[in-house]
Amino acid sequence: RKNCSDLNVCIRQKLQIPRGERYEVCRSVHAEANAIISAPRDKMLGSQLYLVGIDMATKDYVQSANSCSMCKRMIINAGIERVYIRDTKDEYRVIEVQDWIDQDESLEGVFGY
Repeated sequence: RKNCSDLNVCIRQKLQIPRGERYEVCRSVHAEANAIISAPRDKMLGSQLYLVGIDMATKDYVQSANSCSMCKRMIINAGIERVYIRDTKDEYRVIEVQDWIDQDESLEGVFGY
């Protein structure tokens, strides 16, 4: 299937779906999912994942980017220990995956990021 960048339209934006929600309608496979399905299980356990989000319209870094709820579940189940998210050219946030387990926002009905 063609990704939104190939079609020059994001179906989620077209439907006015807020950032971080309803990624099941997204046409692409997320970077987290691609990394997890491409790596052997024994290499995932205790590993680190590095992410950067680039806005297709502006080519700027996505501010306050984070993994969607589906990707968070995959990261947790893959056994990844730490996620590094690039916020600017020189700044990264470090997320301990255990924090996603201990502070599960999905139990509180929090959507998006």
